Amino acid sequence: MELPLATLERIMRNAGADKLTEESVRILNEEIEELADELSRDAIEICRENGRSELTAEDVEKASES
Repeated sequence: MELPLATLERIMRNAGADKLTEESVRILNEEIEELADELSRDAIEICRENGRSELTAEDVEKASES
């Protein structure tokens, strides 16, 4: 999964970056992918522990808190 580079650049600029390299945007994308994968796995585990098959926003929120 690759997020649009323009979106990532905008996020980084909104956070205060004046200048960016392509590699910095690429690395951010990789890090976000890893975080999203981990968060998703944790949320799915919470969902299954509760005997459900449908992932909910609450599962994702609980996973992000842990």
